[in-house]
Amino acid sequence: MDISTKILIVEDHFVEANHLRLMLKNAGYSICGIARTVDEAKAYIKKDRPGLVLLDIFLLGRETGIDLAKYLNEENIGFIYLSANSNEEILNAAKATRPYGFLVKPFREKDLLITLQIAGYHQQYGIESSIRKEQLFQKQLSDLLDDSGCWDERLFKVGKALQPLIPFDLMIAIYRTGTDLEDIVLGFLRVGFSEYQKITIDELQNLSRLKVSEVKKLQENTVIDTSVSLYTGEDFQKAVQAPTMKKLIAEYLGMRSNLTLPIPLSINEKERYFFSFFSRKTDGFDETHFEICKRLQRPLIYTVESILSRDKKAYLHAQETPTVLSPKKEYKEGFEGIIGKSPLLMRIFDHIAQVAPGDTTVLITGESGTGKERIASSIHNLSPRKKGPFIKINCATLPSNLIETELFGHEKGAFTGAIERRTGRFEQANKGTLFLDEIGEMPLDMQVKLLRVLQEKEIERIGGSTPIKVDVRIIAATNRNLEKEVAEGRFRLDLYYRLNVFPIHLPSLRERREDIGLLARHFIDVYNAKTGKSVTGLSALALNSLLSYNWPGNIRELENLIERSVLLSKGPTIEEIPLPHHEGIEMDMAEPKLKTIEENERAHIIAVLKQCDGRIRGVNGAAEILGVPPTTLASKMQKLGIKRSYR
Repeated sequence: MDISTKILIVEDHFVEANHLRLMLKNAGYSICGIARTVDEAKAYIKKDRPGLVLLDIFLLGRETGIDLAKYLNEENIGFIYLSANSNEEILNAAKATRPYGFLVKPFREKDLLITLQIAGYHQQYGIESSIRKEQLFQKQLSDLLDDSGCWDERLFKVGKALQPLIPFDLMIAIYRTGTDLEDIVLGFLRVGFSEYQKITIDELQNLSRLKVSEVKKLQENTVIDTSVSLYTGEDFQKAVQAPTMKKLIAEYLGMRSNLTLPIPLSINEKERYFFSFFSRKTDGFDETHFEICKRLQRPLIYTVESILSRDKKAYLHAQETPTVLSPKKEYKEGFEGIIGKSPLLMRIFDHIAQVAPGDTTVLITGESGTGKERIASSIHNLSPRKKGPFIKINCATLPSNLIETELFGHEKGAFTGAIERRTGRFEQANKGTLFLDEIGEMPLDMQVKLLRVLQEKEIERIGGSTPIKVDVRIIAATNRNLEKEVAEGRFRLDLYYRLNVFPIHLPSLRERREDIGLLARHFIDVYNAKTGKSVTGLSALALNSLLSYNWPGNIRELENLIERSVLLSKGPTIEEIPLPHHEGIEMDMAEPKLKTIEENERAHIIAVLKQCDGRIRGVNGAAEILGVPPTTLASKMQKLGIKRSYR
């Protein structure tokens, strides 16, 4: 944090607040004031806007520091929490407000200054990242004006350009022409990292099986927001109660939050145009995305008007057969060798693409077996350092007395047995990336030394006296809850915030069950090649058992089971997979041992529908997975008494 930054202290204990003021003053910082309540803090902010707020969680009055944090986010003012409370529930609530750091009482002056330095690092990265993404978007919009493609292709490019800024699963563009014509609707449903299925009114009508008149009525009932509007949680649930297009999209495409961006047109006062972004996550959008939409509204007005004035006739006839647009063919089967198309995995791909180009430190969290090393490797391979080394070290497998040597190296004669100089992993990774796996297992004394290296960007070999500068990007990973480790004193708070600049949390396999079939087919191909077998796939029973299992070992466990099943298979199809029974792991397989063919068929279709979140048509829909036309599947479902929107 820059020394010129003005700081507001919000702390209800005078002695602690004054002590904090003296430490800041001695370090050269300017203090706006000391507030004891949320109202006092807001008054100081209006009078003399600070660059940073040091914020106690518990304050005088009804409102807490967490309440003030929400206001600070709206005002785009960074803050650091001060707290002696280690309650995990409170810690999680505070963390959700996206602070620049935590100072746990009691703290030393050195702790305060390091936390301010880390806060500056977070602030600089956040500002630079936002500016870089919005500048790129502006350039892409400018390029679109010279694009000679048809309307729907250019609209698709607008959506692709918006994706890093507004992470949507579905983008709908709606044009009210101001004439007797019904709304012109064109949308793009994300079905892969760079794959989108074009959605038209006809497609929505076929999906919902509503009559043309019923869909038209929904369009008429749909109110266009006059300003940027955010719908999440209860607001979204209220918005989809009325019979509108928004309700249809929520029911048949599984959307759970919405952000609308109206584009006021000056061409004709009666014309209305707006973008509506949907996410499958209930918290898919937040105030940050809301503010981005407000900033982007003006440049989008110019782009939309320019395209409409030149290409209006083509737009009015853009209701073509639904297609899948895949401009980046290399991502069709996966992203950097990572298999899957679930919404959760798409978010991971977006995060990788966003963070890879810089040198930002990344912290990857998630259960064992979720693929943390593969994610780290992808970040390295997509970065400017890809020609440099990618060095891995597992902190959990090294004895504590060897970690320092492994990381920093040693000089000849530094200790008994050091018969020659050894280069450590930091030096080996120079101009490249160092992956610190299982960072949560690192001893506290080594955490201190690692923190110093990250701050100073230099190391000293054991037994050496000369600092060695290193240019290394750090990616760390852990299956532990580091916030809990910090609260219980096993992991340093300052190191946690130094590593946690850009967190990526990997979902467990049971959270992305729709990817299980794709992963299973991928591993079948891998072990066919290794063993010379020619297994073509899984039986309905085998796939159903995989979808029903809880996967405590995640992707690693799935790979091991598929490898074993390929080796044991006696025909072209894996008929059954003997799943292990883990004590304490709930299994959802309480079906009778014997079923009729019709009962098995019904169970299998339901399992696949659950996997697809009820979606029948399109890429990775139930019909594609089952290998039948959508009309055949719909007929079969009706015969078997399966609800069309089964979830």
